[in-house]
Amino acid sequence: MQRFFKKHGLALIVWIGLVLIAFLTMPNVTQLVKTHGAVTLPSSVQSEIAKNIARKSENNRGVRSLIVVFNKKDGTLNARNNRQINRATANIKQDPNLDILDMTSASDNAEAKKQLASKDGTTQLAMVDLSDHAKVTTQAKQLRSHLKINGLRTYVTGSDLLNDDFSTTTQAGLKKTEIIAAVFIFIVLILVFQSVVVPFISLLTVGVSYLVSVGIVMNLADKFNFPISNFTQIFMVVVLFGIGTDYNILLYNRFKEELANGLAASQAASVARKHAGRTILFSGSTVLIGFTVLGLARFSFYRSAVGVAVGVVVLLAVLLTLNMFFMATLGQRMFWPSKNLAAHGNNPFWHFLSHSALNHTTITVVIMVILIVPLLLLSHQRLNFNNAAELPNNIESKAGYNLIHKHFPAGMSGPSTLYIESSHSLNNQKDLAAIDNLTTYLKAEPGVKQVSSVTQPGGSKIKRLYLKNQVGQLVTGLNQANQGLARVQAGLNSADQQLTAANTSQNTAQLRQLTAGTGQLQAGAQQLNQGVSAYTAGVNQLSVGTSQLSGSTTGLSSSVGQLASGSQQLTQMLTQLQAQTSRLPMVQSSTSQLAAGSSQLSNGLGQLNAQVTPFTSGINQLNSGAGQLAQKGAALNSGAQSVASGSTQVNAGVTQLAAQVAELQSKTKALQQGLTSANRALGKISQGTSTASNYLKGLQNSYVGNDFYIPQSVLGSSAFKPSLDAFMSSNRQIAKITIILNSDPSTTQSASRMRTISSDAKASLKHGALKTSTIAIGGQTSQTADLQKLSSGDFIRTVAIMLVGIGIALMVVTRSLIQPLTIIATLVTAYISALTMTKLLSKVLLSRTLLTWNTPFFSFIMIVALGVDYSIFLMMRYRDDGAKIPDVRRRILNASAKIGTVVISAAIILSGTFAALMPSDVLTLIQVAMTVIIGLVILVIVLPIIMSVMVKWTYPYVNDKMNTQEQSKQD
Repeated sequence: MQRFFKKHGLALIVWIGLVLIAFLTMPNVTQLVKTHGAVTLPSSVQSEIAKNIARKSENNRGVRSLIVVFNKKDGTLNARNNRQINRATANIKQDPNLDILDMTSASDNAEAKKQLASKDGTTQLAMVDLSDHAKVTTQAKQLRSHLKINGLRTYVTGSDLLNDDFSTTTQAGLKKTEIIAAVFIFIVLILVFQSVVVPFISLLTVGVSYLVSVGIVMNLADKFNFPISNFTQIFMVVVLFGIGTDYNILLYNRFKEELANGLAASQAASVARKHAGRTILFSGSTVLIGFTVLGLARFSFYRSAVGVAVGVVVLLAVLLTLNMFFMATLGQRMFWPSKNLAAHGNNPFWHFLSHSALNHTTITVVIMVILIVPLLLLSHQRLNFNNAAELPNNIESKAGYNLIHKHFPAGMSGPSTLYIESSHSLNNQKDLAAIDNLTTYLKAEPGVKQVSSVTQPGGSKIKRLYLKNQVGQLVTGLNQANQGLARVQAGLNSADQQLTAANTSQNTAQLRQLTAGTGQLQAGAQQLNQGVSAYTAGVNQLSVGTSQLSGSTTGLSSSVGQLASGSQQLTQMLTQLQAQTSRLPMVQSSTSQLAAGSSQLSNGLGQLNAQVTPFTSGINQLNSGAGQLAQKGAALNSGAQSVASGSTQVNAGVTQLAAQVAELQSKTKALQQGLTSANRALGKISQGTSTASNYLKGLQNSYVGNDFYIPQSVLGSSAFKPSLDAFMSSNRQIAKITIILNSDPSTTQSASRMRTISSDAKASLKHGALKTSTIAIGGQTSQTADLQKLSSGDFIRTVAIMLVGIGIALMVVTRSLIQPLTIIATLVTAYISALTMTKLLSKVLLSRTLLTWNTPFFSFIMIVALGVDYSIFLMMRYRDDGAKIPDVRRRILNASAKIGTVVISAAIILSGTFAALMPSDVLTLIQVAMTVIIGLVILVIVLPIIMSVMVKWTYPYVNDKMNTQEQSKQD
């Protein structure tokens, strides 16, 4: 005994030392899980490519998007509320500790208000993009410090914050699970062994394995990037405490049985480890293989379950070493206060199930098919990929998330961003037009609520940047030009009509008549001059030439009359000529000169008239006024000379006028021809502008009118710069397009839509200006799409690997091919049936119509890895009884009856352990717990039936006389 104590006491010291090392070297598990436990995707998937492009656009800084929610519970936001909100958002923008990359609030502009203010007027949002240099909880706390507004409810939410709160909630749920599981296991062990010592020892050994394994896993994660998730630690708790307690029950039962057979404590411990320990090793090995092969998964989240395999290795080592110390040391006292060391008897329930299957095989199988087939047919699952659904509604980020869904399109809680990365700057007409076409194209995609880009920053087109608007302005200008041309044509027609009405041929004939008149005027003037000369000469002969004087006077009167008549005719013609040439500048000078001569002629005639009249009246006084007559004669002579000179000047002017009028006639004809040609040309121009206007109108109303065109003056303007800054990187080589869906961004429906949008977007740019660019969509919906594709594909692959690994282990344990196939089929059937029932119960009890996306995976590995234990318990007992019970039917019946109590006890403990997950408030844990519990119940019922039927159908002619060797060959 002392030797045994020394041997196993060393194990106690070693494990105490390992526990101390685990405590002292344990990193900050909560922070480690938040940092490394989030779901990560391969760098090759679209959402990760988009994330890398986003980092480049912000000068290699990570971008974290948060949403600030302002809500008035009891009415619409008033002016005072809006001022308070504006003050709060201004303070956020000015806070240097937040490192804000971009922020948009409802008060920024009309387009922002349209997007970020709810239609019912009760809620406003502010979209905040920050650098991810700090913890999201720290940034959220800093934002909240600016959001204390009386009368308003304010929240900070966003996918990063929701994920962080999910991690925090999971860790809090872990603490609840640890306590509840320990209490439950303690109570069950008391009931099973009727002892208060066994529960303490069992919990101690399992607790040691848990602490040491968690220390190993977390240090590996901290220093070597070992895969972990939010669920790694919590599933280590339920698996280690669950199967650890099962294995302890098996070990302690065998130890108790050997003590009852009279063996000493040390010997009983050795025998128990030899026989029960072998079963534990076989069972633990299958569980270990099941969790270890998960390391071959591509998805890091699935690989995180390998941490459970580390825990199983440590658990097996603890149970088969540390337990030896307690059993050898305490002996029978281990079961105090119970003194009954008898082994458990036959289990009537499993005996009944096995007996019924053997005696009424067909009926039993039909009943099972009727019960299970409908569950298999209803097994198709639509999954929920939204982490927010995991959180209780009293968490702030979840409350803000719910308000967004209540007052805005569901997609506002997680907008998606399409990134376009090019090797050249995209702020040019050609590339901007391609981006605008893509923006318009995306708006037409099903399920899309709104799309914003550099060319449509407010989610709607800027009309003046499209050909329809620009062509419309051109059409307006052409119409105005046409109107001007019409007015010019009217003026030309009027001028042509006036020139035609002027009748230049008639004017030329009148001018000829004027020339003839001036000739007569000149002849009369000469005659007048001669008469005056004769008068002057004969005045001296007055006394003797009175009759001659009378004749001269008569001639003078005639000449003066003729001259007056010519002068009058000349004046009339000059008046007509001046009226007709008033619009012809080139003849105005000649007409003016002619008018001057005519005026001089009129003056001369006036003088002549003035002289003739006194002469005529004084003829009777001739004799008495001879001297006076001589003086008058001299004056008359001067007037006659003036008349002659004026008539000569008039004649010269009329001659010059005739020449210029002839030239005018020639030029007027040319002018008329020019006016006619100009009028025809203007008519053709008018027709051309009308044709162009009609063409442009058609172009305006065609699809071309929707083409984007930005003038260089607008592109380089300060008005367009904010849009470039908001939707392009600083080097303008990366552009982004924001997409908001109608549906919840985390649903499979949205994920499916996003895959379609991504495919269509890439196809639309394949042959355009951006065909060489990298296109990727980021955001919650894109991550969900990638996660859905990756998880579903890798789930099938991981399941296949896990089943193959467990199948190989079962073949080694059972030394059979049929038995492993039957066990695996039973486990898979139990899993599918349990998952279907969990979905139905979730709808009824939890008001959740969908299972979370990771529930099927965790449920499968738990049911298969843990359920295989029960199969091994049963078939190991079946194989061990081969020498004592040759008849395989009696042997499977006996094995079922003997092992039933152990399996049911183990199932109750595992079910209780998983039930401890339900108070965690994490939907995944609740649904996994429900599925595992239902799966274990199904296994407890169907396992003795299926294995009994399998044995009966496999060995139909075996009887009691078959020896063990023949049986082994058949098996």
